[in-house]
Amino acid sequence: MKAKNTFTIHTELMDGTLSGVRNIYMGANSTCHLYVIPRDEINVANDIADIAGQPAFYILLGDPNALKPEAYIGQTTDFSNRKNDHVQKKDFWKTALVFISDNHKIYGDDVKYLEYLGIESAQSVESFTLLNSSNPRKPPIAPYRVNDMEVFFRDIQLLTRFYGCGIFDAPVAKPQSEHLFYIHATDRPAEGIGYYDRNSKHFVLVKGCIIASQVVPSFKSIASRQSFIDEHCKKENGQIILQHDVPMVSPSGASGIILGRPSNGWDDWKDADGNKLGEIIKR
Repeated sequence: MKAKNTFTIHTELMDGTLSGVRNIYMGANSTCHLYVIPRDEINVANDIADIAGQPAFYILLGDPNALKPEAYIGQTTDFSNRKNDHVQKKDFWKTALVFISDNHKIYGDDVKYLEYLGIESAQSVESFTLLNSSNPRKPPIAPYRVNDMEVFFRDIQLLTRFYGCGIFDAPVAKPQSEHLFYIHATDRPAEGIGYYDRNSKHFVLVKGCIIASQVVPSFKSIASRQSFIDEHCKKENGQIILQHDVPMVSPSGASGIILGRPSNGWDDWKDADGNKLGEIIKR
């Protein structure tokens, strides 16, 4: 008998052949199992008795190396059937994390509640870009099931973390050892912070920068700037806020994005002591 919160990983298919499919489960005190299935092997779900015809909570994961990985959270009463729709209509995902109960005592309303908890949890930390088109309403389930599902969801969070996916975890702030530079506009709300990466020779804009909402007529990169905002920013309290660190090809391109006007980034980016970027970094 396994102790609580122990994990076992299987890397074999039903016929014993090695595969990328893995089964990870919690141990004797939990019924939660996680199947990790690569997209190109997704049809094995048809042959796994735990999955075929059973209710499941699942996460579709995109490229794990992206700056902010994409994901889709869902629920179904039959993942072996539901996966077909996701293969046809969703191109972004590379891996499916499928969570089931090994005693099959989770039902349709239960997985709807798990989906609600999952989307709410992932949105609260904003570690991933969720591709769900809408937020599910809190489903009405029996009061005695609420506690059971919240315990089950905690096991889902543990298994997800154990697999190496941080969709339910707030990003951990990295120790700041970079030489930081700052910029701000005097005529509009705009403040930037960033650092020069000597290895890549890129200037990295740091999460939390405030992007000017207006551009001057002489600014020539309006379309590309708007694309940057659409991809990397979010409007909060009337301000355009950068949601994650973004490397830029040049310091001038970075400062132009922040200020909404032409800028010489080598002069306009200054450190806490007032030193220009071009005085610290030799081109």
